[in-house]
Amino acid sequence: MKKDDFFTEFNRMLQKQNFKSESEVQDFIKNYNTNIDSNTLPQYELTIEEQAQDMVFAASELPPKKAQEKIKEALLLNPDCIEAHEFLGLKEKDIRKAVFHFEDGINIGRRIFFGEKYNKYKGHFWGIHETRPFMRCLQHYAGCLFGLLKTNECVAIYEEMLALNPNDNQGVRDLFFVRILELNDFEKYKKYEKIYNTDVTAFAFYNSALAAFLTLGDTKTAQNKLAKAIKANVFVPKKLLSSKAITNVPSMYGFGDENEATYYAYFAKGLWQKNKAALNWLRLSTNTV
Repeated sequence: MKKDDFFTEFNRMLQKQNFKSESEVQDFIKNYNTNIDSNTLPQYELTIEEQAQDMVFAASELPPKKAQEKIKEALLLNPDCIEAHEFLGLKEKDIRKAVFHFEDGINIGRRIFFGEKYNKYKGHFWGIHETRPFMRCLQHYAGCLFGLLKTNECVAIYEEMLALNPNDNQGVRDLFFVRILELNDFEKYKKYEKIYNTDVTAFAFYNSALAAFLTLGDTKTAQNKLAKAIKANVFVPKKLLSSKAITNVPSMYGFGDENEATYYAYFAKGLWQKNKAALNWLRLSTNTV
């Protein structure tokens, strides 16, 4: 969790301008880009909140013991520093303990952002810089819930995140769809599939094929969806059918490449393999498509 110095400072600068309209924001940015060296920013006195944030950013560069001390300083300065709770959750090796840190960050975020600011922020939570630590805590929390076999609760958090930020800059809908299918909640799956019907990822194609098979059986519709999925990424079936566990997840991938297949299979392999009929359907279809 490192600080992007320029981006962070630029957003802090914008927040101090007290803009009254979107056009004022655009005019300010245009004027700034024209008249100021992009590598320099006006210096402002940091607020207590900003000082605490910077302590958390600094902690990410320190050895564990010194990092913990720095985080304590940040929380003493500002007990509502969501980044500090996020940091503690990410550093905690015990998932059951990590949950509590992320919950602390989420509760602070709800208190700060779900009052007067909520109607203004809803739909744009990731786009508003100050809400990002809260959104990250939600994402980490959902992952912990799934790890603790609390899939219903995990799905509820993902659904809340999509309501707060439908643009889904964090990409949580990929896992959201997998978790929905694990719960056999096909009604919810269809609802959100319509919303994100332009997705062209392995997640979108293979989940759609699986959902069609589980609800319709080996029909022409299901077969067509699977054929599209295989065309989109031919590497996926082999990884889903393999008995070998996937332990390493690629940090980057491209549409249709083997890394994307590995990424999808890492999260969805268990879903496919617990549906033996679907897995056999995939095996037979791979030989004929």
